[in-house]
Amino acid sequence: MNTDIQGMKQFFDERAKNWDTMNFHDPEKLNMIVTMAQIPKGGRVLDLACGTGVLFEEILKREPSELLGIDLSDAMIAKAREKFQDSRLKLIAADFFDVQETGFDVITVYSAYPHFLDKVKLVHHLWEVLKPGGRVLVAHSESRHEINHRHSGGTHVQSVSTHLGTVWEEAKFFENCFTLDVLADTPEFYLISGVKKG
Repeated sequence: MNTDIQGMKQFFDERAKNWDTMNFHDPEKLNMIVTMAQIPKGGRVLDLACGTGVLFEEILKREPSELLGIDLSDAMIAKAREKFQDSRLKLIAADFFDVQETGFDVITVYSAYPHFLDKVKLVHHLWEVLKPGGRVLVAHSESRHEINHRHSGGTHVQSVSTHLGTVWEEAKFFENCFTLDVLADTPEFYLISGVKKG
């Protein structure tokens, strides 16, 4: 495991125990975000960098056949496992780039996109694991300015995240692999979504 990944894993492992009390996620916003993901009934969903499972309840309401939650942090996955017992849910503590499972209808990346330091590599792997016509949704339930302000606090935080550009700037990473149909950069939300090309 490279030093960037080790540092990222340690950062989130150390915060997992109190993660749900440290962070508030408005249920109405979560419902809207998952609605934007357009999860087909009986579909396969990957929640990437799922943390403690903030989106799980809303995703499971859409009746997928499978929800795979992946997070780099063992402690985050352990916390998610404590919170959710559902036969459709599978949890893996792993580096996303080591995951070879494919054929997903939808991939959600909620409140995590800045923590993927190599955007080109991320987008390519998202494309690889989605089925043809599958949808990716990158979402935050707060503004880009709030996210960047929080991630500017201290060297350790800066080492595990990147500056979040406007949706139009970040969309450039996606345009070769996805037909983008949702771009929102507002005081309330940050959304990039589209369908796999090819």
